[in-house]
Amino acid sequence: MRVPADSFLRTTPVAHRGFHGGGVPENSYAAFEKAIALHYAIETDVRETADGQLVLFHDDTLARMTSDAREVREVTQEELAALRLGGTEERIPLFSEFLERVAGRVPLLIELKGEPDRAAFVANVLAALKNYRGEFALQTFDPRILRQIKKQAPHVLRGQLACRDSGERSAFRRWVVRAMPLNFLNKPDFISYCAADLPCRRAKRGKPLLCWTVRDADEYLRVKPLVDNVIFENIRPEQLYVTCGLHK
Repeated sequence: MRVPADSFLRTTPVAHRGFHGGGVPENSYAAFEKAIALHYAIETDVRETADGQLVLFHDDTLARMTSDAREVREVTQEELAALRLGGTEERIPLFSEFLERVAGRVPLLIELKGEPDRAAFVANVLAALKNYRGEFALQTFDPRILRQIKKQAPHVLRGQLACRDSGERSAFRRWVVRAMPLNFLNKPDFISYCAADLPCRRAKRGKPLLCWTVRDADEYLRVKPLVDNVIFENIRPEQLYVTCGLHK
């Protein structure tokens, strides 16, 4: 079995972009350390800078989280180092530095964002992870990136992210993200589907099912019986698990 019963993908709630909120910005070291202290797995996003450095940042553009309106791929790592997240002193982490700091203390669920040169991007991520000793898995919305993960590192656990409406401009690309028609080629080990779009028959199909992003108790109670694990923010899943008598 590629994803055994004791895998974190089945057993450990996953803190979305770290355990952020209350003045702690997403995808920051403060958010990651808080997730570690609470024994959650960490979900984070990796993308490339203009000079090919891997950094942890969700959006294509820097505007929402910093004072800079450029795209991440237009900015060098040195330029990014001068920026701060959400009006705090937290900076945008380097992927390599992040791996060194986490050092296997909790599992990692790493989303690969879209990059023009998919093969080189995947190779760059895999090179950074080559000597990492902690538990991790990779996921992506882009089936072409998933194909590269399968081709370059078939032993690495890989997941297909999906949702009913991805907001893609192309109707074809929206259909690909929704229906996951390339799964028969890419053979993802798990599916990570939008919580608001569950239940969804095509999302399960015999593979472990995660959902994103659960943000309140009502949604958690609705989706938990439908999935193997949750990616969450703003809640404490294990507290809800105990107080509501869930046994899945």
